[in-house]
Amino acid sequence: MAEFDLIERYFNFHYDFSSSSANNSNRPVVVKGIGDDCAIFDIPNNYQLVTSTDTLVDGVHFFSELQPELIAYKALAANVSDLVAMGAKPLAFTLSITLPEVSEDWLAGFSQGLKEASKLFKIPLVGGDTTQGPLTINITASGTVKNGRLLQRNKAQVGDDIWVTGYLGEAAAALQLADKALPGKQELTDAEQMLWQALTTPQLPLKFARKLTKFAQCGLDISDGLMADLGHILQQSQCGAVVDAEFLPVSAALVEVVGLEQARQFALNGGDDYQLCFTTNNQYRNKVLNLAERYDVNATRIGRITKEGLTVEFDGAPFEATRTSWQHFN
Repeated sequence: MAEFDLIERYFNFHYDFSSSSANNSNRPVVVKGIGDDCAIFDIPNNYQLVTSTDTLVDGVHFFSELQPELIAYKALAANVSDLVAMGAKPLAFTLSITLPEVSEDWLAGFSQGLKEASKLFKIPLVGGDTTQGPLTINITASGTVKNGRLLQRNKAQVGDDIWVTGYLGEAAAALQLADKALPGKQELTDAEQMLWQALTTPQLPLKFARKLTKFAQCGLDISDGLMADLGHILQQSQCGAVVDAEFLPVSAALVEVVGLEQARQFALNGGDDYQLCFTTNNQYRNKVLNLAERYDVNATRIGRITKEGLTVEFDGAPFEATRTSWQHFN
């Protein structure tokens, strides 16, 4: 199959950009997607454009034996999560995919999964590239934020509360289930299935994050592990933190599979959670909880920003982390 035939058959989803432009003339819109050398956006003066890109490699970020629909979902979710971390509304994304061969069954599944994820996150595919080689997926996602409403890593203040959304550690623990969970393997228990779903189809607090920008300024997504990612906030904001391990949000499913002590270790230094870590002034505690309830998001206060250092405590005593967060090239 020729490259442009492949693109037309599997990746041209035929979005109707004209209707969205007509109805939202005062908002950022996609004027034109696939069809020219570049996509075309209209960005009004009172908005900022944010862009993020991620490369996912077979055997590092996903298992090629996994259903292609799930690979597509995870690839797009990982990129949209970066938009969530900035409090941005998704605008559009591009896909560059390297394929070892043209498998129409695999492409049909991948295309369907990508299309469904695109609709779920309300972010259209507007361009990209296809090449031959080891299976690699690169997505660049763009979003928009009103001026002054960004969540940034350098905005934490001493005395701020530290919050996270969702439940942490499930995805990292699910990696240990790969030998059972991949197609043709053993059946998973109900608890194991919940962990596997957290790894393959992470649920993003998209609307919650956008509304959060009304009273929060600091945030990022948890992709490499809480301690590593919180460390980025502390470095950029030139401050420290105390994390209270007893308040780490761990699910009943995770505790059932690995036990409470290991659940806390996975929550501290797991990775692949794609949840939001953010800080707010402590006067906004009720606002955070009310917003979380409104959008059906689990929001948990896990610590506080201090002048320097990063310590983990359990009921006031030091708590030892026995895992390390994810790093490439380690």
